Amino acid sequence: MGILRKIIEVFRKRRGLSLVIVAVVLLELLSAVQYYYTHHLMEDELEKYAGMELTTKAIITKRLVEDTEHALKSHIMEIKYNLSTPDSMFNILAQIAKYTPNLRGCGISFNPGYYKDKDRLFEPYALRTDTDIVRLQAAADGFDYTKDGFYKDIMERKANSWVGPYDDIYLEMRLVSYAVPIYDFTGDTVAVFGVDIDTHSLGDTLNYRHIYPSSFVLLLTEEGEPIAGPSDPSLDKEVEYVTSLINDSTVARRQSQKGRSKVIDFDTDNRDGAVFYVNMKGIPHWQIAVVCYDDEVYGSLLKLRYRLLLLSLLAFGILLYLVRRFAKDEQKLRNQTLEQERLAGELRIASNIQQTLLPEEESSLNSLDDVRVEGRLIPAKAVGGDLYNAFVRDGKVFFCIGDVSGKGIPSALIMAIIQALFRNIASREDNPAHIMKRLNETACRNNKTNIFVTLFVGVLDLPTGHLRYCNAGHEKPILVDQCSLLETKPNLPVGLFDDFDYVMQQLVLKPGSTLFFYTDGLTEARNEKGKLLGREKVMQMISECGTKEPKQLVEAIINQWHQFIGSTEQSDDLTLLALRYTPSQEQNILGESITLENDIKEVEALGSFVKQVTEHLSLDKPMASKLRLAVEEAVVNVIEYAYPKGTKGEVNIRAASDGHKLEFIITDSGIPFNPTEVTAADTTLSAEERPVGGLGILLVRELMDSINYERIDGKNVLTISKIINKE
Repeated sequence: MGILRKIIEVFRKRRGLSLVIVAVVLLELLSAVQYYYTHHLMEDELEKYAGMELTTKAIITKRLVEDTEHALKSHIMEIKYNLSTPDSMFNILAQIAKYTPNLRGCGISFNPGYYKDKDRLFEPYALRTDTDIVRLQAAADGFDYTKDGFYKDIMERKANSWVGPYDDIYLEMRLVSYAVPIYDFTGDTVAVFGVDIDTHSLGDTLNYRHIYPSSFVLLLTEEGEPIAGPSDPSLDKEVEYVTSLINDSTVARRQSQKGRSKVIDFDTDNRDGAVFYVNMKGIPHWQIAVVCYDDEVYGSLLKLRYRLLLLSLLAFGILLYLVRRFAKDEQKLRNQTLEQERLAGELRIASNIQQTLLPEEESSLNSLDDVRVEGRLIPAKAVGGDLYNAFVRDGKVFFCIGDVSGKGIPSALIMAIIQALFRNIASREDNPAHIMKRLNETACRNNKTNIFVTLFVGVLDLPTGHLRYCNAGHEKPILVDQCSLLETKPNLPVGLFDDFDYVMQQLVLKPGSTLFFYTDGLTEARNEKGKLLGREKVMQMISECGTKEPKQLVEAIINQWHQFIGSTEQSDDLTLLALRYTPSQEQNILGESITLENDIKEVEALGSFVKQVTEHLSLDKPMASKLRLAVEEAVVNVIEYAYPKGTKGEVNIRAASDGHKLEFIITDSGIPFNPTEVTAADTTLSAEERPVGGLGILLVRELMDSINYERIDGKNVLTISKIINKE
């Protein structure tokens, strides 16, 4: 009998080992299939994001081209009327160079001997420097522009033309130029009028932001010659290689699903990646390309793949150990043990998934100077039904805290849904009452389990401290500094009636104010004697904590909660959330703001004001140009839309900075107008099909780090900000 038992045990061991091996193989196969499809999905998403990147850069480039052409064409008649006074050409060119962004210089090349009292070759030129506009006679140093192919081509074809890129020996820089012929009143061609753009500055503008850190953008001619690209010299070889790929007709090319851009995959000894490029519509027929590297696009996926492999090996070892240890036990007992392990593992995974839905400790909130947020969720079981969330969008902190009725997995599922819905709705909606109404409508849909959620939603405007909130049957928050309850209206919990209209309330937080939020897992906690903690005890605990930072405040309350319940089993989920408003003490750059009339002609004075601000902060020229363009676009938007046509009004612009961030606060007393809600222009449509508006705000969002709007005391307050010092 002993020998027979040993044989059975060996059989059981081998059978268990075989099952483990099969399971591991299947798991690896499933992981490989999942990796393949995930990689494919990420590849599709990359093409979409690259297409968006190309569209954005094309808009910027097209805007530059249009502004340049407009600046030239709008002064042709002025030049024509002043042909009799050659010295006046310098003043005209200086004005063009001064008030045309991104322009490096402009000049007029007259026919040899056109002016008898001037040199045979007369070429007035205005050059923009870092500090001034320099007027000069470009042909004075022996430069014969009549031998230049650029001049000959314009004079022969008598048509407008974009030329370049080329290296200008006199200016010692690489340029692209746009020129038109100048006719006198008899119809004779007397000169070529051209403007020059510095390709280095253009490259910096196009490479300001990218999809991934190592990505870069190239602007090429129709023939594939590089116009502008990244300013980093270490990328010269990559730029040369990518250019050759685009121009090499033997490289296999494929169209994306939407057919808007072309993709070239490349494989080098150093890095693999893809080039996405598109031909710009209209003249000039330039190409824009963006380069992405596989190690950045799929790096996280590879790390996940390796981790899953290690986890699979670890699971294999654990299962093998369990099989060897419990091989002598009865089959039923072994099955029960494995089932328990499986359920426990699923609960752990569910708990981990639930925790990942909460804001991370190292989130972008904790890097802000204007607010401090700390939250903690302690479920009564492996998973719970409490929730909280907080994130920043457009200078506002969106946050919520809630309690799903019931406990366990059903409540955890509802919690996950509410979390996702809050994030999704709040990414487009600023009014907490509207957010709550949308959440309620979704929660009521097919709610056969009659589960409801008490919820508090708040939106804090960081520049002003303006707090808007809506409470749906949740515990009243505590104003820590006053040790008092926040006044809330009795709205119904979410998930009861889909036609309920929620009411929003408002409050202006003073600097240093702290709000404390909690679920009933705190007030209804019981000790070993069955006594409730209660709200009065919570208020006492808050009073004893004083003015602690949110993290210390939450930890202190949790410690006192643990001391109160002692060894009593936790009966309900506990969630705490503390928010402290700590606005930075900003200084006004100029001491005073500038006030303009709602007239587009006032933009010139605005440019001088922005220039003073950027010079005071010692900002480099590319950033100063972007800031000026963004502020002008924002102010022009206000002038055009905040005041009805024919109505006079004023627009106040205030600049403020703490050395790290620069803000422009634009205030007007016009009609309520939120530019952040203006639908962005559909850049896929042609200029004739696309409705007016939307491009300005799209450009401001591209150039600035955040854009924020508030309606305060009957005034529109638009705040646009830029990080100027990342240290």
